[in-house]
Amino acid sequence: MQSIVKRTLILSSTAAIAVTFTGCGESKVAQCNKIIKVANQAVTLSQEFSKNPQREKGSKALTEVAGKIDTYANEMKALEIKDEKLQGFQGRFIKLYQDTSKGLRDTAAAVDKKNLKAANASLASLKKSGSEEGAIVTEINSYCSGK
Repeated sequence: MQSIVKRTLILSSTAAIAVTFTGCGESKVAQCNKIIKVANQAVTLSQEFSKNPQREKGSKALTEVAGKIDTYANEMKALEIKDEKLQGFQGRFIKLYQDTSKGLRDTAAAVDKKNLKAANASLASLKKSGSEEGAIVTEINSYCSGK
């Protein structure tokens, strides 16, 4: 949980620094800001869900979150990014969101079928996606801040 908050703060700080250096047109910084904005929205959703997983809704809550993550994947796809390195980050975020959405749906299906083994496997996959997110965030922050 603290790592999610830390990533959000790092992303927000990078965005704030990037705004300071934004010039005319679609600079690298402006493109960074576009990606970071969508990534921050996804992180916020994750934080909200982890605080209130809506257990009473069961698998429906997982499916609802998956739908919202699909929205972020589509928003990320729609961004016009010219910088090749940032296009790589954009693609990695899209894959991350798609994998997360699929993992949530798979978990929901396993819960509905009362298949504990499949549910645990899906949850393990989701945890792996979370660690991948941390790596992407660290890399894009480094690239966007010029370090």
